[in-house]
Amino acid sequence: MSTTNYPTIIIASVQPKMWNEVAEQLTQIQGITYFSPLTGRFDLAIELKAANPSQIYELVNKVRSINGITSTRTATPFEGFTDGKNFQAFDSLALCLVNVNQSAQNVLQSMKQLSHIRNAFVTPGEFDIVATVYGKNNEEVLTEVSKISEIQGVQSSETLFAYKPTWQ
Repeated sequence: MSTTNYPTIIIASVQPKMWNEVAEQLTQIQGITYFSPLTGRFDLAIELKAANPSQIYELVNKVRSINGITSTRTATPFEGFTDGKNFQAFDSLALCLVNVNQSAQNVLQSMKQLSHIRNAFVTPGEFDIVATVYGKNNEEVLTEVSKISEIQGVQSSETLFAYKPTWQ
């Protein structure tokens, strides 16, 4: 499948006390769906709008060149789904970084059955699947995340709560 159907996710680390400057620069970049500070080992999530590989490359390089961003990991999906039909921009969000010990496609199919997955994608690299979970509040998000961890084939998962997403 082509990556032109799916958004690319960038997770980044930001230099201490540089968040406001980084956020200001991100608002100037066209092609971003949203960005948000995160809880956990990464400081920032950025979702890029679906684009062709050369546009993704250009956007990733723009993000990497922002003063204050110290490192990035990029997840460009090759298979997945977008649902989120009940998603509202004010809902609570979390990224779930999933590693599997069997077919990622089977795990993805099981994830499709859950009700609060905005999107989920198989990605090459450090994480087998990257999913965006949403809910009316953090408790609802946690409930959905616990369902992900119970799916057969999920070896491990890491949840990064997004707070104060900026939608563009």
